[in-house]
Amino acid sequence: MASALITGASSGIGKELARLFAERKYDLILLARSKDKLKNIKKELEEKYLINCELVVFDLSNTNNIKDFEAIIKNFDCEILINCAGFGEIKKFDDLSIERELSMLNVNLLSPIILTRLFLEKNIKNQDNINREITIINICSTAALYLHPYMTMYSTTKRGLLNYSLSLSEELKNRNKNIHLLSICPGPTATPFFEESTKEKFGSFKLWEMSTEVVAKEIINCFDKKKRFGIIGFRNKILAKFVAMLPINFQLKMVAKHLKNAVK
Repeated sequence: MASALITGASSGIGKELARLFAERKYDLILLARSKDKLKNIKKELEEKYLINCELVVFDLSNTNNIKDFEAIIKNFDCEILINCAGFGEIKKFDDLSIERELSMLNVNLLSPIILTRLFLEKNIKNQDNINREITIINICSTAALYLHPYMTMYSTTKRGLLNYSLSLSEELKNRNKNIHLLSICPGPTATPFFEESTKEKFGSFKLWEMSTEVVAKEIINCFDKKKRFGIIGFRNKILAKFVAMLPINFQLKMVAKHLKNAVK
């Protein structure tokens, strides 16, 4: 039976992806900080879909000890790695502590890179797995596609992950046809990512917000088609193309004017 390791599996898109892969009878390794939430998800998925769930209670904001990451990859043999954990905040840069920014850097960028690297090394070096289909799905964001004043660190980390993933996917394509790396950019999603009070400050947030169910199904669709890159949602695709055509200065002013409403 195939298996998938999913980070950020205790809520949001990660939790919904866990459910969809459980429907397909994948065994799961679910990673997050909240032990209680993970235990509830494990009970629900095992009882409903008759699959096996392993739990990893782990804080991705601490990347000081690479051996902790090595142990995770070594202890679980799986065909799919989904780096879904992430968080962001809309604030003036000096209202966000350096500690919080470093935590965001670790969770959104460094941890996915470390896990991706270790997962690839394990599967490329293991000759027994040379003909096995291996997939990595890195959940980036539409914030990676253009500049985001007032979400500077978040958009920077997601842009970094997107650049890393897309560049690495080209290397892998020319090296091993059985290893796939998919970079996904969802837009605003109905998750606890932002507090409701923050959402209310956006005039258009609710209009653009997509459900976790819809987002996860579109990610699965990209996975099935073995795509390299996907923007989730028709409106998000149109917006990304439109913004990409604008001069940098105009991009900055347009996004800053929109996001500034949330920090007033």
